[in-house]
Parts: sequence; structure tokens; C-alpha cells
Amino acid sequence: MPQLLNLTPAAWQLWCFATVALTLVMALETDLLQNRIPNVLVLLALLAGLVLNEAGPANGREGMFSYFPGALGGAQALLGALVGLGLFLPLYLAGAMGAGDVKLLAALGAFAGPMEVVGVALCIAASGGVLALAITLLRRKTGVVLANVIRIFDGLLHLGLPGPRFDPATQTVLRMPYALAFALGVAGYGYWRLSGYPALSIF
Repeated sequence: MPQLLNLTPAAWQLWCFATVALTLVMALETDLLQNRIPNVLVLLALLAGLVLNEAGPANGREGMFSYFPGALGGAQALLGALVGLGLFLPLYLAGAMGAGDVKLLAALGAFAGPMEVVGVALCIAASGGVLALAITLLRRKTGVVLANVIRIFDGLLHLGLPGPRFDPATQTVLRMPYALAFALGVAGYGYWRLSGYPALSIF
């Protein structure tokens, strides 16, 4: 696909961050009001990530989080979406995360690419853990939360096997919109990378 807009790498990076920020704000709003993240929002974000990475300025293909930004190309954007989908999928199968959260990370992977989405996921998980701990302490529900964590890990160890599983709809005590963890995690990872620190990646 030819470059659709004659954007400089810096302007392209700004478009990427603006699109991601808008997606996260809308996801947080619907998560707060409806306790869900709409599929249409995730799909539009996924398509935007693919298009921006395919049609934007390559500039060495450093990605949107680089100090020297450049579009990754459609293939790497698609791979990033698949990696993002796979990172949180086990948590969904264990009942510890909603399907909308898994699909939202896949959409973010289309922007970040396969290497950076790992770091994004780590920062989101860390943000979610801190938020959950704070809410747990404020509501004095530590014992119940620890019991739920044990159920979740048991579900991860027995994926696909019959038996009791953690049910977030009936057993969750925190009721935290996880889109907030997404917003904080992406902001934190963006600050980390744009401050000149290396990508948090296993690749």
C-alpha cells in the first residue's frame, strides 16, 4: 500500500499516539458505564493500527514508541496484533480477564508491533496489579482476593480440563475497569521508551 499521507515520522507518531489515546479514553468510558469494551471500537482501532503502519513513513521501521519513529509495515502490525492476542488469552481462558481486554491488547499490538507489545502488556499487568492491590487494601478484602488469585492460578494450570473455574461475574470483589490499567500501562510504557530506555521485550 502506498503512503496515504505525506507525513513526517514525527507527525506519524503523533497520529498513532492520538489514535491510541482516543481508543483508550473511549474504552475506559464504556468499561466504566457498561462494564464492557465494544467490539466495534476494538475493530476500528485494529484497522487504524494496520493502516497507519502500512501507509506511514518507514524511517527504518522503528515503530511508534521509538525515539526515531517509523511505520512497521502491515505484516509486522498484524503479527503484533496476534502476539497481543496471545499474551492475554490464557488469562481469559482461566476466567481472570474479559474478552474485551484481550481484544483491546490485540488492537494495541497492531500499533506497537510484536516486540513492543510485550512491554506494553507487562506495563498494563503491572498497573492492574497496583490498582488491584490499592483497591483491595481500601476495601479490606485481602482474604477474598487471595482466594480468587488461587482459583485463577488453578484455572491456568488446568486450562481446558473440567472442574470449577474462577467466575469473574460472580466472584470478583474489586469491580475495577481494567481499561484504566490499559491507559496507565500504555502511558507508562510510552514514557519509558521515549525517555530513551530499551524495549521491554522477550524477543
